[in-house]
Amino acid sequence: MTGTAPLVVPTEVAMIWVEGPDAATFLNGLLSHDVAALGVGGARPALLLNERGHIRATVRVLRDADDAFTLLVAPERADEVVSTFARLHFTEDLDVLGPEVVAGVVTDGDVPEGADAMAPGDVPGTREVVGDAAVAALTADVSDPGAARAALEARRVAAAVPRVGVDTGERTLVQEAGLQDTHVSFSKGCYLGQETVSRAQHRGGVRRTLRVLRAGAPLAPGVTVTHGGADVGVVTSAATDADGTALALAMLRTSVPPGAAVDAGGVSARVHDAR
Repeated sequence: MTGTAPLVVPTEVAMIWVEGPDAATFLNGLLSHDVAALGVGGARPALLLNERGHIRATVRVLRDADDAFTLLVAPERADEVVSTFARLHFTEDLDVLGPEVVAGVVTDGDVPEGADAMAPGDVPGTREVVGDAAVAALTADVSDPGAARAALEARRVAAAVPRVGVDTGERTLVQEAGLQDTHVSFSKGCYLGQETVSRAQHRGGVRRTLRVLRAGAPLAPGVTVTHGGADVGVVTSAATDADGTALALAMLRTSVPPGAAVDAGGVSARVHDAR
């Protein structure tokens, strides 16, 4: 970022490889975005849903060749991704390899040579990098990894980027998490959970959605949010912005308007749009 040192955050990521003549067709029938349309060298985010359209994992998809893909997944979601692939892999000519958990880096700065894989990060303006040489070069001057992670977390919360399993539950829908514009293709064919996503998009919407809260005092995950004397949601993540403002993500009823004053566990807060 101009005028500031690049953000460099050491992390871990699970890598999964899907390779074979049917790899593109197989992934396109399971993931929410148009994987088959990716060019070699391209990358895009997608979701793995269950049959009812509930979010199971976010996936960064990289196309290595016409018949080879690398998937970057949060380590805690990787086994579910692989087990779902195994359960739904029948006669397709392909192999699923992994998961393998490796060291990575999330950065908004330049990336040196030596990256084995690189994809847009979950937080806007960042990239996730994998590869021993690139990771070593990027992290050589990181003196305070905890502070770097806190800064990335604040950017994630301010941008209303959900973390699966933290800001989402077992029955969270795509539109509730606000991922329909970035992680879904509404023009490709069917995929796992597609009917629910399409119905929520075109017929009825959802009754709750992930929103950003700002407050003058720290907010705590798990506390109930009230508005006009009624319970309207719950805080799911909390962070502190660079200017000291307390931030949080909360799954709120869609009836709560932007700018509304709410109470979050006894702390006065205000609802904001993602930044």
